[in-house]
Amino acid sequence: MRLTSPTRLTVALAAAGALFALSACSGSGTGTSASGADGTLTSGRLSIGSDLTYPPYAYLDGKTPAGFDPEVARALAGQAGLKPDFVDTRFEQLIAGLGSGRFDVIASDLYITDERAQKVDFIPYFTTGNSLLAPAGGSFRPKTTSELCGRTVAVIKGGQVVQNLRGEASKACTGQGRKAIDVREFTTDPEAAQALLSGQVDAQLTDAAVAKATAEKTRGRLVVTSSRIIYPVTSGLAVKKGNTALKATLTKALAALEKSGAYQKLLTRYNLATAEES
Repeated sequence: MRLTSPTRLTVALAAAGALFALSACSGSGTGTSASGADGTLTSGRLSIGSDLTYPPYAYLDGKTPAGFDPEVARALAGQAGLKPDFVDTRFEQLIAGLGSGRFDVIASDLYITDERAQKVDFIPYFTTGNSLLAPAGGSFRPKTTSELCGRTVAVIKGGQVVQNLRGEASKACTGQGRKAIDVREFTTDPEAAQALLSGQVDAQLTDAAVAKATAEKTRGRLVVTSSRIIYPVTSGLAVKKGNTALKATLTKALAALEKSGAYQKLLTRYNLATAEES
């Protein structure tokens, strides 16, 4: 869902000893006003910009930031010995907010693109993409898009998957003498899921984490049938361009979480994959 426009579709690191090692380059990056030795605007605190209106990636549970990105950010901050602060910011304003010094890092399912990489420095942290959903009691349990030929498939309106399914996937079907995929667009993911539950469509293709959440919300009436991420795309944490100290701090923290196995558990919970698998 975040492939189009500056749109949208799950981190914090570095031990205390690493902070001293990084202090020499703290102010060396161009365009950064970070004051902490770890590259943060305020020493000892990690200010996180996130759009808290996009479950399951980021949302408010009462007044508490919840979801994949807040969990990642808290883990990274803890690994780095920093206290996390969240700044709820609408997605289209995140990069501008980072540039103006409203927060230290963006953790908000921000897809890595060449255009964005000219404005921020990225730390790849997970691969998202899409998963297939089907009714638990049905015989049709597609694992890949090649099994969707001639089938009706629900997708969110305007998403990149619309073009993927009507383009390359359907061309592959017709090239084999089979029918193209019948793509049905819905305004929201819940509407698409309801269509699947009511038998209007054969399957649903949606963001991997959203698919996992949908299966849980329907109490198993819908299940994720694909075993691998479909149309993968890598998301990145973003720091201000030239803030080499903070980028190093977070990169080292993420590596520590990966080594301990804690990060893989978090990815698995949200049906996501490591950035290296993209």
